[in-house]
Amino acid sequence: MTFTKRIPADRLLGLDVHEDDTLHVVARLESSFVVQVSRADDLPSAQGKASEWLRWAKGSVRLNPGETVDDARMDYYPTKHGIAITRARAP
Repeated sequence: MTFTKRIPADRLLGLDVHEDDTLHVVARLESSFVVQVSRADDLPSAQGKASEWLRWAKGSVRLNPGETVDDARMDYYPTKHGIAITRARAP
């Protein structure tokens, strides 16, 4: 069973928790809980290189027939940097 509860932020500030961290209640003592915080430090940040994103997302990125990894990478850059990329056309 999974459920979600809201906990006031001031109760967790000392744990240095971040979004996407996992808290696991290890034990309950008389007036406190022992929790374990798990953080996936090995995930690339959204600001990383497109090549890092492609390696991390390996298996989840589906290329269309005839599409290359470079095509996927070039589609990623405009989103990351908020720019337009013009591709040169073959003669």
